Amino acid sequence: MAAVLKSQTLLVDDHPLFRAGLALAIDREPDLQVAAEVGNSAEACDVLRRMPIDIAVIDVLMPKTNGISLATELLEVRHEVKILALSVLDEPVMIAAMLRAGASGYALKTQPPSEIIAAIREVLTGQIYLPPRVSREAVLSLVNGKTERPLERLTRREREIFDLLIHGNTNEQIGSRLFISRRN
Repeated sequence: MAAVLKSQTLLVDDHPLFRAGLALAIDREPDLQVAAEVGNSAEACDVLRRMPIDIAVIDVLMPKTNGISLATELLEVRHEVKILALSVLDEPVMIAAMLRAGASGYALKTQPPSEIIAAIREVLTGQIYLPPRVSREAVLSLVNGKTERPLERLTRREREIFDLLIHGNTNEQIGSRLFISRRN
């Protein structure tokens, strides 16, 4: 009997327990296999250079990077890789930004594993996956530029500060990390 070809999956998330749980669920599937699990963008790019990966499932909010930057980096390394963004945030602006950055889908970490696996399969077939509770119309209108995209107006430095803010850093922590002094 011929061996079944399994789609090779790369998991990129800074939470090892979440990665391990999702990897376990994926590896139970007859058509999917986790080729690698990594916790940051540098490791993800390295794996993508060395291994034949079909889909990267990436965390949108990680220390030192964000999903938009990571999606862009991964597609620069291997333009044909499919990307499924994964987050707890269900904001249409963030979802649209991920799709514009090259993700083919966006799933929520609060969804059951079976739905995340269905999202992986949908993205692998070339479809755009969005979680059921998110307005597809709102997201696609943002993607197509029919509504204003405030996050895209930010400069690179403003975006860096914004990312640190949404990760819970205080003004003092941001200033220290970015070598910004406080005005008097």
